[in-house]
Amino acid sequence: MQNLLDANLKLLEAYDRGMAERLRFHIPAGHVEVFATPQKYATLRIQKDNEIHLIHSGQDPIREAERWVQTVEIDSPYNLMVLGCGLFYHVYQLVKRHQSTLRRLIVIEQDLDVVYHLFSTINLSNFLRTKNTFFLVNPTSADVRSFMNHHLTPFTLDGLSIVEHSASCRLHPDRYRDIRHWVQESLQGGEMLLRTKTTLGGLIQENIIRNSPHLFNQPPVSALKDMFSGAPGFVIGAGPSLDRNIEQLAKVGEKGVIIASDTVLKPLGKHGIQPHIVVTTDPTDLNAAHFNGMEDLGETILAFSPSVNYRIPQKLNGAKAIIPLKTSRFLGLFSSVRNERHPLSTGVNVGQTCFNLARYMGCSPIVLAGLDFSFPVEGGHTHAAGTALQRKIYATNSPNAMKVELLDKERSLEEFEPIYVPGNTVERVATNKFWLNYLRSMEQEISRTNSNVYNCTEGGARIEGAEVAPLTDVIDSVCQNDVQARSNLQSRLGFYFGEPAAEGIAILKESIKILQTAVHFAEEGLRETSVLEKVANSLSPNPSLIREKLDAIQKRHEDLVQNQKVYAVLDEAADSVLNFFLRQDCRPSGDLTSPEYIKTALDRYKPYFEGMKQLCERFTIILHETLETMQSNDFDPSSPLF
Repeated sequence: MQNLLDANLKLLEAYDRGMAERLRFHIPAGHVEVFATPQKYATLRIQKDNEIHLIHSGQDPIREAERWVQTVEIDSPYNLMVLGCGLFYHVYQLVKRHQSTLRRLIVIEQDLDVVYHLFSTINLSNFLRTKNTFFLVNPTSADVRSFMNHHLTPFTLDGLSIVEHSASCRLHPDRYRDIRHWVQESLQGGEMLLRTKTTLGGLIQENIIRNSPHLFNQPPVSALKDMFSGAPGFVIGAGPSLDRNIEQLAKVGEKGVIIASDTVLKPLGKHGIQPHIVVTTDPTDLNAAHFNGMEDLGETILAFSPSVNYRIPQKLNGAKAIIPLKTSRFLGLFSSVRNERHPLSTGVNVGQTCFNLARYMGCSPIVLAGLDFSFPVEGGHTHAAGTALQRKIYATNSPNAMKVELLDKERSLEEFEPIYVPGNTVERVATNKFWLNYLRSMEQEISRTNSNVYNCTEGGARIEGAEVAPLTDVIDSVCQNDVQARSNLQSRLGFYFGEPAAEGIAILKESIKILQTAVHFAEEGLRETSVLEKVANSLSPNPSLIREKLDAIQKRHEDLVQNQKVYAVLDEAADSVLNFFLRQDCRPSGDLTSPEYIKTALDRYKPYFEGMKQLCERFTIILHETLETMQSNDFDPSSPLF
């Protein structure tokens, strides 16, 4: 028995050492028993609440699992998540049925004793050798969301089927219901992220490239790390509740650090409040509206992501700090980003980036205001007064429908289905799937934060992990000493003259060559797909010629990619092409010379080559224009000052 456990754990630890160690040192509590059926099959019984529960049939668990799998309907055959593991009889039948398509198997079990007995009783080598069988045991919401985020791209592209093993789930119905909810929330967030990357990926990458010169003439935000250790940090969002307490922020003065989202910059200014730092991350043109009419931020520091609309840092005067995106493959080509040991995580929205910056600078406590992530159930506004994004939300006669104004000239209304969550100061508030994703992500950040976090958003959704308190009381309590935030920030960032731009110029030139090469091979690929189409449609298709053309198409694809170099340059811009290309159901299979295989191959590769050609041509122009900027004396920090 122990030898089988060791053999299974040895395979598991090759890719999940933490779970392997957890099982190796586990001592069963004794409420789970393995026993033999009359047919000599091992099965499980569990004692709970003075009752005995069978997890599998006490007679023939194999036959039971065979009948069970016939009743299971799944949406995606590529990624399966099973709630409840037992001794894997049902899992085996499920995998057997979908083994030709299955890519990932996720098993979630509430009881560690059950998993221990599984590893001690059943030979799992066929499951564990793939390194794509994952076990989550008694997971927290953070555990589930972390796992989902790690695998979100394939789950979003190919789908994830959740299958419940009823005998297991009946033992812990509330827990498994919560787990399903966490998984579905993560999938919803993944779909939002995929749509964002598909629709905005090109814009994001254009901004990153056009903003890359700032890596040489602006200080990195790492210059601010631990700068305000122990000083209170105030993270200010643009939620509608800010209208109730915005004036209180004037009392902070220089006894704390005010870090504001770009959305709320103008309302703060109207109340005579100049934040110490304003953070901007959104790539869209609409985001630039927050700075309309501004040319100089005075003594407010602009902390900006390279993904932000490139016109914002270009047009604004004043001290700035750039947030080098460690996740950007293109920026990873630059030594300053590649060698950054302690990068600032930006988060999923600007409010979370503000929070992360406060933590990064060592602020303690961290005070939240205007982070609503919601709106009243009776309707109201989306944002605080005076913000460029403020719109009205209306309740309807149906609790499952609300209406929101759109940012068009007519202010037309769009209906949506609200999601109700616990409120910060009332029993419940309404939100939408986008803000709910932001809320959950913020809660994850708070769970990883050692500093005390106060939620002084006088309205909005409850934020788990943050202590609710009135803003005026918290300011009076924590703002005791002068931290000289404004003068310290200016002196830290003001005397920065940049570095020679030679490295950036070389990278841009090499990137242009990479894209020009990709255009050439995209055109070659299109010619090969055209030939394959003609051969396949001929009266007597030649199988050898078909195989030759398929090989040639595959070779043109590999040539275009250039050992992933083209994706380093295009990064998220390529997602609009790759999202279809990488889907499992778009990959041809079966007989290479069959009409179905050829059609699937053409449907996959032809739009790929067309899309990549257009992208590479467009970004070659963007790179050329950025190169001209870097080579100008107006930009190059190595050029003479006088």
